[in-house]
Amino acid sequence: MDQNPEGVSAFWSGVWRLQADFRIASHAIFSYRADVKVAARKREKSETQLLDQATTGLLKAAKQKMVKKHGRVDYGKLRKEGYSDRFLAKLEQA
Repeated sequence: MDQNPEGVSAFWSGVWRLQADFRIASHAIFSYRADVKVAARKREKSETQLLDQATTGLLKAAKQKMVKKHGRVDYGKLRKEGYSDRFLAKLEQA
């Protein structure tokens, strides 16, 4: 049972190639990963911030409704109706 040394080395080089091919194929299959972008965690807003944002939104809506209905905001009329100067200043900023 003498084997040709070249035959043995040819056999093992074939096995080596198969192993190398398998490693490349398995690396290509199992190492695939999609780069996923993760959004930063949103900061929780405090109750004060939420109220301020809601108030600003309501003031903008009220101002837009007045402008649409009358063409402008009549601050003098609002003042006569009893609205505070602080409210009118915020309405003007909105």
